[in-house]
Amino acid sequence: AATDEHIKQEWGAKRDAAFSIFYMGINLGAFLSPIVVGFLAQHIWFRNFISSMGFDPKSSWHFGFGAAGVGMTLGLIQYVIGRNRLRDVGARPEKKTATARSESFDYVTGALAAVGGVTGAALGLYFGEAGVVSALFPCVVFFFVGYLLGTVRLLAGSELKNVLVIFILFLFSIVFWMTFEQAGSSLTLFADRLTRITIFGWAYPSSWFQSVQPIFIIILAPVFAGIWQKMGDRQPSSPGKFTFGLLFAGLAFVVVTIASMLTGGGRVSPLWLIFVYFLQSIGELCLSPVGLSTVTKLAPARMVGLMMGVWFLSISIGSYIAGLTTRFFAGNDPAVLTRAFGTFAGITLIAAFVLAVLTPLIKKMTPRAA
Repeated sequence: AATDEHIKQEWGAKRDAAFSIFYMGINLGAFLSPIVVGFLAQHIWFRNFISSMGFDPKSSWHFGFGAAGVGMTLGLIQYVIGRNRLRDVGARPEKKTATARSESFDYVTGALAAVGGVTGAALGLYFGEAGVVSALFPCVVFFFVGYLLGTVRLLAGSELKNVLVIFILFLFSIVFWMTFEQAGSSLTLFADRLTRITIFGWAYPSSWFQSVQPIFIIILAPVFAGIWQKMGDRQPSSPGKFTFGLLFAGLAFVVVTIASMLTGGGRVSPLWLIFVYFLQSIGELCLSPVGLSTVTKLAPARMVGLMMGVWFLSISIGSYIAGLTTRFFAGNDPAVLTRAFGTFAGITLIAAFVLAVLTPLIKKMTPRAA
């Protein structure tokens, strides 16, 4: 995504539309992976096949993870082969002088990063339940946050304001991904336990619901790209689009809250989850490609890669929190599920309201966020 920084100079108002198309490409892989991995990991035919080959049927999940590794390898090969199409985009920068290096890193920055890493590891060990493994993620996150604080303190003027706006959107991005990534946990559990997963008498893996969202992204991304391009300077500001993203994510959980109320009478129609994923996809297209675009627009040129890391850190933290909250969906009690889904709906809708209130202030801080 960082290589798309050249859009910053060449595309202007078309930036969000360009990133929407870029995002569609990402979801081509996201559409195929749940189908392939779900089939290898869950389908009875494949389990019987590997059993006949002398493997433990329970090892089917290993083949799913192996398929992911094969896919990433093929992606790397394609990237290397197609490097000439990128021209000078993403090329190795000129070697920094000692002065330039001192502007991006000094002893204070190093100290903040070290303190952050130690603090994160300590918190992970104290609150975690998996020993050293629990310390790894918070250690990396706090180390990175410490490094960011040390780097940002050297900024001033419009650059500082732009980075502060990125951090504000970073916080709301965490809320979005915390709810969005329930698709891989609580919503998949809902699909597996409380949704009808048969069609014409044939049972399909519940993990296949993970392909519904990418299908919507592939279909809707060109539509959103056309809308942003057609609206030109009249399109909503970046924080305004973020607000819509949070709003639709919240509405998706309102729908699944209603669906969970109906599970007392048995499994519900898959159309409920399909509608939930449709709303989430609209929210994702309002927020995720726009977030990528906004980072390249606001970040100082020498910090685009670092700020892109901040953006993906928000996804990582949101996904991590989503994983921690899975325990609230462990049972099949409709009342418990309704409260849990309703809580996520409330958090996301409140976040959307708060960001809507802050949008005029953000636009005043940096007109480039408009």
